[in-house]
Amino acid sequence: MTHKEFISEVQKVSGLDKQVCATLLSATVKLLAEEGTEQIPVEFEGLGTFVATKHPEYIEENPETHVVTLYPPRISYRFQSQMEL
Repeated sequence: MTHKEFISEVQKVSGLDKQVCATLLSATVKLLAEEGTEQIPVEFEGLGTFVATKHPEYIEENPETHVVTLYPPRISYRFQSQMEL
């Protein structure tokens, strides 16, 4: 799902203006980026929690070509839903 498709879906479900949905999404992404570096869970009451996990950098060598690649550190998110489907 693209960024625009996601905003359209949120707009359909919420009934909010498209610009408001885009602003909310932008604020959410900014919040996750800021809190993710500290690995602080971000909870949306009644919806769920985003839990950040930091992965360290690592070096990998291709066994066939012997090319060495350095992968930078990264943060991944896991969403834990509070809603029952």
